[in-house]
Amino acid sequence: MNGKIKAALLAGVLAVGSVATASADEIKLGASAPLTGPRALLGKYFKEGVDMAVEEINANGGVLGKKLSIAYEDDQADNPNAAITSMSKLMEVAKVPIVLGPHFSVAQLATMKNYCNGSLISITGASGVPVTDQGCNYVIRIRGNDNLQAKAVVAYALDHLKVSKIGIISINDDFGKGGAERVVAALKEKGLSPVANETHNAGDADFSAQLSSLQKAGAELVVMWTHDNESALIVRQTRQFGLPFKFAGSTSLSQPVFIELAGPTAEGVVSATDFLPANPDPNVKAFVEKFHKKYGEMPELYAATYYDGAILAAKAINDAGTTDAVKVREAFAKMDTQGVLGHYKCEANGDCNHQTNIVEIKNGQPSLLTVVKF
Repeated sequence: MNGKIKAALLAGVLAVGSVATASADEIKLGASAPLTGPRALLGKYFKEGVDMAVEEINANGGVLGKKLSIAYEDDQADNPNAAITSMSKLMEVAKVPIVLGPHFSVAQLATMKNYCNGSLISITGASGVPVTDQGCNYVIRIRGNDNLQAKAVVAYALDHLKVSKIGIISINDDFGKGGAERVVAALKEKGLSPVANETHNAGDADFSAQLSSLQKAGAELVVMWTHDNESALIVRQTRQFGLPFKFAGSTSLSQPVFIELAGPTAEGVVSATDFLPANPDPNVKAFVEKFHKKYGEMPELYAATYYDGAILAAKAINDAGTTDAVKVREAFAKMDTQGVLGHYKCEANGDCNHQTNIVEIKNGQPSLLTVVKF
């Protein structure tokens, strides 16, 4: 395993930042990210994207003429209790008007009740459909939701992979449940039902029971809606058992952690993702070049998502002329701007991104197949 990935997965590579309130000559925003634990590598990318954006923003005059800074807190990704603590510190101690994150749907849903009164805005890449379906006006989602991604994956599987016997395996949390439900709905629209619908818990390492069920059901393709680490184990075990399934699914299936852990077994896996470093789009190319120059590595989804998040936060505050969360939310409602992930135009519920990419792992790297816009 790559040393950088191994270190991040085992121990976490980021220090938790200060939550001191902003000084008179700066504007402080918050970031709730997975800084420690098994998904800490994602937090590393998250922070790199935000830090690069802040550097650019400050080089171009800052926000409302002041320097922008970020207070980081650790939400441990899919740990609701850690996310609640993280957001509480950012709200009550740092008193920030905007938080980048939490990213995981289970963390986002656990914390949003604390700020839906307009005390702050959360800018998130959480893709679970329920995230913007709770009547909370202060969530801004900058990735396509799981409904969009599920429709794109199912359409590609039927039209291009020419399969009809489709099974599902999903993680037993808000992200996985919501994704699986959307896949079932997308199949229903095509007059189909999944041949099997399996689930697993976070951190599981043995998937033999689920794979056996999918095999007995005659699945030709398995759509996965789970996280990077577990996805890699599922694909590896499938190949170890000699099973012939094809795989498609959520963004997790094109993330660096998945590709690294799955190794050669990742070849041919299809994924819906908001970001692809090899995308020839000029906005993506410019971002990739800047990121690589600064960090000496290629960016991935978390880096791109929260780079955009920081840029959009600064723009909304400048457009509003204030850090007041209510007025900044009004500025988001009027936003119509291009970013790295796509063109942002926010709906009333806070969904601002309406496209996704379908990619396939080829020679150990995600390769663009098509762009789907809704």
